[in-house]
Amino acid sequence: MSSGARSSHRAERPLTRDRLIDAAGVIFAERGYRGATMREIADRSGANLAAAHYHFGSKQELYRDVVRTHFERLERRLAESGAIDSVAMARLSRDQLIALLRARVRTMLESFLDEESVHATLMQRELADPSETLPFIVRRWIDPLRHDLVQLLQRLSPKLSEERLQLCARSLMGQVIFYFSHRPALLLMMRRRVYPADFVDQITEHVVAFTLGGLDGVANASPRARRQRQQEAKA
Repeated sequence: MSSGARSSHRAERPLTRDRLIDAAGVIFAERGYRGATMREIADRSGANLAAAHYHFGSKQELYRDVVRTHFERLERRLAESGAIDSVAMARLSRDQLIALLRARVRTMLESFLDEESVHATLMQRELADPSETLPFIVRRWIDPLRHDLVQLLQRLSPKLSEERLQLCARSLMGQVIFYFSHRPALLLMMRRRVYPADFVDQITEHVVAFTLGGLDGVANASPRARRQRQQEAKA
């Protein structure tokens, strides 16, 4: 084999691997982990079954790589939107913290509602019918993302307990995911085929306002806040 042919063969390898990952993402989203087969993925990608096994070894390893690809894209988008560590976050003003929350909510909404992305559908399938990979997904991506969000909410409402902050973080994520998981029913009720062009802007502002109001409401409803108000009333 000539050096030019060897070079071309090496260049084809990452392209084949990328095609397999793209095809696998679509099929895993359509059928779930258990319903997908390596042969169907290979056929959809235009590669052969031997190439699929060569690059990934097994369906589980291919699935992990598909999940990794999509979560790393989300991580990059969050980083580009202004994600920072806890040390830097401690130096931000309240307005800057709110801007960071707004950017994070917008990025998640854009990612979940992106018609070209299978990430949200892929995870919806995984959560509805968990595979052996779910503990890895939670440990590697979901829990760190949760931790970052809790830190941001803690800076916005420092009087809340860890337990209350966890609940608030889950409520925020529930709002964001709702517009993906319930999209078909919402569009029917809205009498639309797709969300309007400014929908992400509207929902971002709503979720941020609702979250900030919710943080204040939860803080004011805490036993410590009630005792403080009672003491002030007696004084």
